Amino acid sequence: MSNLLTFAFDKIKAKIKDDCIEENIGASERVLSVIAGGFILGLGVKKLFKSPLTGISGLTLGGTLIYRGVTGHCDVKKMLEDKDVKKVEVIEHRYFVK
Repeated sequence: MSNLLTFAFDKIKAKIKDDCIEENIGASERVLSVIAGGFILGLGVKKLFKSPLTGISGLTLGGTLIYRGVTGHCDVKKMLEDKDVKKVEVIEHRYFVK
């Protein structure tokens, strides 16, 4: 059973890797994003009529994770890894020094 799962994950990762043009997240992270997004999307649909705010939040987050996994591009990660950001030095000044 373990060999079958390993084979399936390797095939999925290879297919995802071949289809992506501009990616900034890895294949395993993409697979996990799609799986987690599908789970959260399903919970959002289930809770949509009982608790609309929770349901809409789940739909939004799940859809975003699925989109991130399918496209392989994450704008948040791109902004965090941006190398053109100026370095900022923080100087601490203590007002109440005895």
